[in-house]
Amino acid sequence: MRVTGKVFWMPKKGNSIEEYEDAAYPFECFDAEAPEFKCAVADGATETSFAGFWAALLCEGFAENFALKELRQTWNEAVRQKELPWYAEEKLEKGAYAALVGLHLKKGRGKKNPFIVEATGDCCIFHIRENQMLSCFPIERSEEFNNSPALICSHEFASVDAQMQRLTSKGDWKDGDTFFLLSDAIACWALRRQEEFQDLANVLQNIETQEDLIRLVDEERQLIMEDGRPSMKNDDVTVLCVTVCS
Repeated sequence: MRVTGKVFWMPKKGNSIEEYEDAAYPFECFDAEAPEFKCAVADGATETSFAGFWAALLCEGFAENFALKELRQTWNEAVRQKELPWYAEEKLEKGAYAALVGLHLKKGRGKKNPFIVEATGDCCIFHIRENQMLSCFPIERSEEFNNSPALICSHEFASVDAQMQRLTSKGDWKDGDTFFLLSDAIACWALRRQEEFQDLANVLQNIETQEDLIRLVDEERQLIMEDGRPSMKNDDVTVLCVTVCS
């Protein structure tokens, strides 16, 4: 099984690269031959402490099969070594939160080649075949996005168990299928684009370079819809594109 991929990202307008709190794994373009492959995109909740670091840990943890308990321990040990003002210490006690979507591709033994998607929150995966969008998961309509998505917490005392919030989808891939893993701002925009124009597969596949993403996001952030909102929310944006062949 051959898997190739590209990763593009940009921070919220007005923020520096250091303030970017999404994550992806792998975080660079790749070309791999393997019987199975895992990748992920996460979106750290901005209002929480060290959310970008937590998002990165979750992505790597999914791809490399680390237990959530291990990731939480790594996060806590790392952030508690930092010298912080008292107000940051108080915020730290609440933990970091992030949404996550992960893709697991396998080379089947028979005619079918399976894939599994795991998701918590509003990062989404789009499955495209022969220039047609087959599915979007875990959110299927743009109006389903809200300001309180399910999130994974870096602390074990979180009020809602991460395992209970995790959703799973299964399917089969064919040669040339492409999967786009997107963080929430561009995922919401993408679903609305598909609902209105039915051309999302083309639009996503035309993102071939970092400059393509920047151009698209800048245009959509500036475009104001009839309800007065921008076409794309001003937030961190991450696009992980994965193409698979047997």
